[in-house]
Amino acid sequence: MKLTFGKNEKLKSRKAFDELFSDGKTFVSHPIRFVYKIKPKEDYNIRVGVSVSKKKFKHAVDRNLLKRRSKEAYRLNKLLIETSEEYSIDLVMIYTSTKQQSFEKIEEAVKILLEKLNQAIQTKKD
Repeated sequence: MKLTFGKNEKLKSRKAFDELFSDGKTFVSHPIRFVYKIKPKEDYNIRVGVSVSKKKFKHAVDRNLLKRRSKEAYRLNKLLIETSEEYSIDLVMIYTSTKQQSFEKIEEAVKILLEKLNQAIQTKKD
C-alpha cells in the first residue's frame, strides 16, 4: 500500500469540523491532540484535518511548517490504523504546544495517538 495523503483523505468541510468539535472524543499526547469520531460506514475509511493555533503562532510560515510536520508524521504511520468495513473515521490533529517541536517528537506523539485510536476502533467493533 502506498503511503500517500490524497485529496480523498483530507477533512475539509466546515460541517464535519463542527460535528467533530461538538461531539467528538479526544486523546492527547504532547504536542498533538486528536479529536475523532467513529461513524457508520460512508464512502471513505478515514478523513484527517490538521490545525495549528493562530494565537500561538502568529506567522503563517510557522503554522504551515507545523502542519506539514504533522501531516507527514500521519502519512508515514497511517498503516497503524486498522480500517474497518463497518466504520468511517473523522479525525482532527491539533497542535497544542506553544513552541515548535522537532519532527521526531511530533511523529512519536502521532504514533502513540494512532495506537490509542486503534484501541478505540477495536472496542467499537466488539
